[in-house]
Amino acid sequence: MKGILIGAVLAALGHHACARDYPYAIAPGLPAVVSVGDMPEQRLGARVGDGAEQALADLGDDEAVDQFQAVDVDRDGYRDFVIGQSGGGTQVHARIFLYRPQERAFRELPHPDSASSPCRGYVNPVFDETRPAFAVACRYGAAEYGFEEYTVCPDGTARATSWSRQSGDSIKRLRHPGPKAGACRAQPKR
Repeated sequence: MKGILIGAVLAALGHHACARDYPYAIAPGLPAVVSVGDMPEQRLGARVGDGAEQALADLGDDEAVDQFQAVDVDRDGYRDFVIGQSGGGTQVHARIFLYRPQERAFRELPHPDSASSPCRGYVNPVFDETRPAFAVACRYGAAEYGFEEYTVCPDGTARATSWSRQSGDSIKRLRHPGPKAGACRAQPKR
């Protein structure tokens, strides 16, 4: 009986060991805490300052979140965040959340067409430090790769600017969703 109780306690402790908080500064004097719940539900939430926690996503039990990055993705002066799930491999499947100062909340940056993209989503994102843009790259096999480039628009969307696939030494450019090679929609004048 003692063995069963000790096993149950250890299982319960191990079950909660996956939950973690990622504190960071959105801007000077504006703290945030991103929380990733434990498996199997693995819920994602964030709290800005002393405000209430905002529920952001249910990540499911596919893979544990093992990557966190705070970066100003849209170059608006506020640091956003990126979470990633690698499953212990080299390809990090990322989800990007932009801080929207007018709402004092986070919004996920939706992929424009993950079903058609070479990488099937944001994989291994690398962010441009000078403009609201980023690139992703993925590997399918020994000599099979996908490459994608995006511009982040002021409305909180991503526009694909380039998609390609490499097989051996051959590179093929692919059609991507979006108007005018990834141009952002014109913002209404105020």
